Amino acid sequence: MLISLFIGLALSGFIGRKILKPIAKLRESMGLVAKGDFSIQLEENQKINDVNQLYHDFNVMVTELRSIESMRHDFVSNVSHEFKTPIATIRGYVQLLQDDSLSSGDREIYLHRMLDGTQQLSYLTDNILRLTKLENQKIGLEYHSFRLDEQIREVILFLQPKWEPLEIEFELDLPTTYYTGNEELLYQVWLNVVENGIKYNQEKGKIKVMLFSTPDALYISLSDNGIGMSESTVRHAFDKFYQNDGSRQSKGNGLGLPLVKQIIGLHQGTVEIESELAVGSEIKILLPIKRVS
Repeated sequence: MLISLFIGLALSGFIGRKILKPIAKLRESMGLVAKGDFSIQLEENQKINDVNQLYHDFNVMVTELRSIESMRHDFVSNVSHEFKTPIATIRGYVQLLQDDSLSSGDREIYLHRMLDGTQQLSYLTDNILRLTKLENQKIGLEYHSFRLDEQIREVILFLQPKWEPLEIEFELDLPTTYYTGNEELLYQVWLNVVENGIKYNQEKGKIKVMLFSTPDALYISLSDNGIGMSESTVRHAFDKFYQNDGSRQSKGNGLGLPLVKQIIGLHQGTVEIESELAVGSEIKILLPIKRVS
């Protein structure tokens, strides 16, 4: 009987130390998370596998919640900062449209400018969401093999309504090239860099797109003979919301190139810009074929 009592006490002590105490710690931590504290992390060194797995799952959950909270905070901060100008512009045109003496021509011009303003807001929202999500990316991207050269051609065709009226000429050197990466995100890269080449170009300008590969990496170059950038703008080109050159301010929101850099970085690649005012710009992108795990 004494032996049974001793075994019972020992078993109770074991359960208390190894199971109930860690569960109590988990319950306490969950209470803190429920109050908005996402800094909690539990030590995953428990001797009981099931308890250790619970701690691991809890840590993953808190990391994701922290990422979501950070994304929400950044989005609200960025939106409140960047929406002021387009909203103020739209409000100004609404006030002008209330003038009964406006000619039909002026009224149509103001309506078109308001429409441009709403499109700018939509584009701005999409880019802020994409960039904020990528900046808080904690889970690995999904990769698969696809034709990179075809994807770049698809982007150029998609943007045809923008470059065709300007009679911009494209020179393409895009040999058949397969790449293993995140196809959806890389589409956004080419969309941004090609659109910049169009947006900051001149009528009857030229855009040259080259793609070549080595055993270790792919190299993509897009050059134009557009308005170019100052040295200061080149230095800050990848900073969010940076718009220094007066000629560029009305044409973008300062998010395209930071988005490009973030996506290329997630593929462990690099991106750089060379530019000269009134001469043109070249953007160079390197994508490694083998990425470090």
